[in-house]
Amino acid sequence: MAAKTRKFSEDYVKFGFTFIEKGQSQLPQCVICMNVLSNDSMRPNRLGRHLKQHPTLVLKTKEFFSSKAESPKRMRLDKSGSYHTGVSQHLKASFEIAKETSYYR
Repeated sequence: MAAKTRKFSEDYVKFGFTFIEKGQSQLPQCVICMNVLSNDSMRPNRLGRHLKQHPTLVLKTKEFFSSKAESPKRMRLDKSGSYHTGVSQHLKASFEIAKETSYYR
């Protein structure tokens, strides 16, 4: 028997979570630390348990977390919801030039 695929509810914003889509499932993502949890963790008690890792934010309102949820949308994230860590060719070239010039000094 297949595991139940849980869907994101807007009530989960009060726990500091938004979601990202991976394949056919939705995964909860913390708007504070950007951790992505499993689909099975999309339950109020498990999301609340994760929020306790941020003790200064436990008493914040849903509006606070809604505004925090907008910030990842403005960041440059790849499709998986992770920070884009690829290094551009220009940056690699500048490192190579700096390395060569420091070698001759």
